[in-house]
Amino acid sequence: MKRVLVTGVGGPAGQSLVHQLIEYGYQVVGTDIRPVDMPGVAVCRVPPASDPAFVETLRTLTVACRADLVIPTVSEELPVLAQETDWPAPIALAPRKGVLLANDKWLTWQRLNEQNVPVPRAMLPSHVQSDDHVAQTIGWPCIAKPRVGRGGRNVVLYQKTDFDELRALDDHFILQEFIPGVEYAPNVYIRRQGGSVVVPLRKTALKQGRIGNALSVVRDDSADVAALACAAARALELTGALDIDVRRRSDGIPVVLEVNARFGAHSAHAPEVLRALLDEITMQERGTSISPLILLAII
Repeated sequence: MKRVLVTGVGGPAGQSLVHQLIEYGYQVVGTDIRPVDMPGVAVCRVPPASDPAFVETLRTLTVACRADLVIPTVSEELPVLAQETDWPAPIALAPRKGVLLANDKWLTWQRLNEQNVPVPRAMLPSHVQSDDHVAQTIGWPCIAKPRVGRGGRNVVLYQKTDFDELRALDDHFILQEFIPGVEYAPNVYIRRQGGSVVVPLRKTALKQGRIGNALSVVRDDSADVAALACAAARALELTGALDIDVRRRSDGIPVVLEVNARFGAHSAHAPEVLRALLDEITMQERGTSISPLILLAII
């Protein structure tokens, strides 16, 4: 394997992957919806995943650049690509069912809750009856975030005094109990034939202070966070690279906030995850020939 196509190279997850791949000696071709100047990488513009031309554009580029592996890093691309079964190169993508569950935070919550994986209390805006009802169901303050969205973007922390604003939200959002403790981003790789790599990263600064995307992280050795991340992956039937958000309750018990079925923005702090993917691909190349269809379904 020599050449890797990475999507969304203008974003944090894409940039983190590109730097690692170049350090490992791979040739990298990137895509983004905006012009991106990245030394050592040929970046091609593609339409957004919502555009009907997206799939064919990426497919054509995969062939034209002779990619040996495609790694999508854009959340919106994952459910679109999960529908494809005849890609011209292996795609580092989890099975379709898991991708669709992880793509919708309400479906994620329902599935994890059903499987007894610890999660915050949650509800949809249409369930809200009164401010007291919110207090009894999920508590104040609470979080509102898009059901389909990128990580911590557009997350809002609501107090009881903000009830009228919260009540105006529709069911494109999920309301979630605010968990006040330390937040983690365990980076995970679930091998298709069993076994896993888990690197718990502790978030040391968040974009919005108490909430939002992580501005900085450090490696951590929290075994309970690692075990919880693996339990969430199993419950969602996910394999491959995952970026999971976990927080501790006031009593120290960790709960899963959400699951991203892709590499995270801070994967450079957990290089074992990319190494696990590359090693698995290399082993497959040296063993029995496996079609792109099978790779798409099981990586």
